[in-house]
Amino acid sequence: MINKLNINALKEKFINNKPFPHIVIDNFLQEEIASKILLEFPQADNSLFTWKSNDVNSIKQMCQDPKLIEQNTPNIWAVIKYLNGKELLDQVSKFTSMPKLYGDNKLSGGGLHLIKRGGHLKLHVDFNIADSLPSLNRRLNIILFLNPNWKSEWGGELELWNTEKTECVASVQPIFNRAVIFDTQPKDNILPWHGHPTPLKCPEEITRKSLALYYYSKEKPNTEMAKKHKTIYA
Repeated sequence: MINKLNINALKEKFINNKPFPHIVIDNFLQEEIASKILLEFPQADNSLFTWKSNDVNSIKQMCQDPKLIEQNTPNIWAVIKYLNGKELLDQVSKFTSMPKLYGDNKLSGGGLHLIKRGGHLKLHVDFNIADSLPSLNRRLNIILFLNPNWKSEWGGELELWNTEKTECVASVQPIFNRAVIFDTQPKDNILPWHGHPTPLKCPEEITRKSLALYYYSKEKPNTEMAKKHKTIYA
């Protein structure tokens, strides 16, 4: 399903990357699988996108309904099941030094994400406890980008900012088959501000596509943000 991971190399990079622990993994899925889910990914006008926003915080659309994804996009659902499965979660736990991780097959806030020209996602800190998983604590995000031939002048980078929101320390272009995994509750009271606040400049016929999943632990992190909170926007 995915290409082999070098756990030791990923572990060193993950913990040392700034402004908070994260890792970028190119050619994440095996090429044939990545191509299949790209072909299957719904167009912007597809009725699968049952959640849409158009406000100061975000202009985007999502499908976070597991049944709709399973019924209409079986290859994508197979990838989601694998990404939420024990084999990968055990590897991710090792290179992120996290306790035992759990996936969310209910896709609370996750699933298929799509943004059109002019869309954006304001800098934010994610919610930490899903209503559907009240006994678990959100620890990591994994985002898989599905945008072949993406041009840098279109924007759409995932931006990672410092706690004070004064500097974008790292930015990640949303190129095809690139995965990003980052800590949503870092140590030392670091706030993991992230998003892509600048509106997309891609052509009308191009969209920014991604799969987003969130990983949880039973253990509560020792941070000021460990108490249940909703998404916090800058």
